[in-house]
Amino acid sequence: MARWRFWLAVVAGAVVLGVAFIRLPGNSPQLMIAIVVLAALGTGFFAGRRGALAGALTVYLGNLLFVAMTAARHGTGQDDPAGLAGFIVRLLIVQVVLLQFAIPAAISGWCGAYARQRWAGAAAHRRVLGSR
Repeated sequence: MARWRFWLAVVAGAVVLGVAFIRLPGNSPQLMIAIVVLAALGTGFFAGRRGALAGALTVYLGNLLFVAMTAARHGTGQDDPAGLAGFIVRLLIVQVVLLQFAIPAAISGWCGAYARQRWAGAAAHRRVLGSR
């Protein structure tokens, strides 16, 4: 059950990021990092364990979803296989650049998982002791 919850949280966070990257006007880095941090915080909270990994994976899967939606909408602009290979190489370069978003996402994902553990621990403690 925990494995499914982890992957469901990562996919949901990636969908949020992919749609946000497509729909938001402008290229404000402050707004993008705020959205990434909030999505990773929620992903880490709902993943439960391995929150840092969930936050970092959210950034990368969200970017892949963004690229897939952009390529489906506008095409790659390449008709030959060599051009498509160049498109894939550029995509891999962008994945390396996304490390600047993945590090804060991993930190906020860990914070979300920590908040869930604190919240679940307090709720379990109240159940054992009664409603005092």
